[in-house]
Amino acid sequence: MPDVFLKLSKTMEDRVRTAGPQMLAEGLARMDPSLRALLAERLGKKAGEVLQGDDLLKFMQERRSRLSAQQPDVRKARPTLSLDKAWHGVHYLLCGEVEPGATLLSQAVLGGTTLGDDDEGFSGYGPARYFTPSQVAEIAEALNRPDLEAEFAARFDPKRMSDLGIYPGWQGSDADWVLDGFRSLRDFYSKAAADGHAVVTCLV
Repeated sequence: MPDVFLKLSKTMEDRVRTAGPQMLAEGLARMDPSLRALLAERLGKKAGEVLQGDDLLKFMQERRSRLSAQQPDVRKARPTLSLDKAWHGVHYLLCGEVEPGATLLSQAVLGGTTLGDDDEGFSGYGPARYFTPSQVAEIAEALNRPDLEAEFAARFDPKRMSDLGIYPGWQGSDADWVLDGFRSLRDFYSKAAADGHAVVTCLV
């Protein structure tokens, strides 16, 4: 069941709720007797028992609940990754640049094609961006270059990174933390590429 129909059902339910008892009663009175009898049966009414406006609202709520239960939660099926505060460090150690550049490794964290025309985005830290499945495959290949992890680790210099303004500020004990972020990013792109998925990124 497409999500738009669930939203429409909720909208209709809200309209019924605000219509008032009199309008609900009038609607039931105009209903075909056979439909009214079927509705009464569905609501567990006894023979001859009069339907009330609230009964119609109850029926709509139950129907929406059934539809919602049948709707798969697609969002849960989509893998996500958060680099938390390591995002800028991962970006810098991948490419040695403070800002995104033209290379694939410079694009992995901060690159992509802008979504929408709001410069601040929904979070205030810039718009969301996306990579097509083919771009995801290219980035995944670059992230899996055999010597990249050694280059990444060798570039770690907490003083230089702090002097360059790499968020959030760095100390020697952060080496393993930011390396774990790189490995998570590499695995995320590898899985997305294997599944033929696009990737959407944003800062929050």
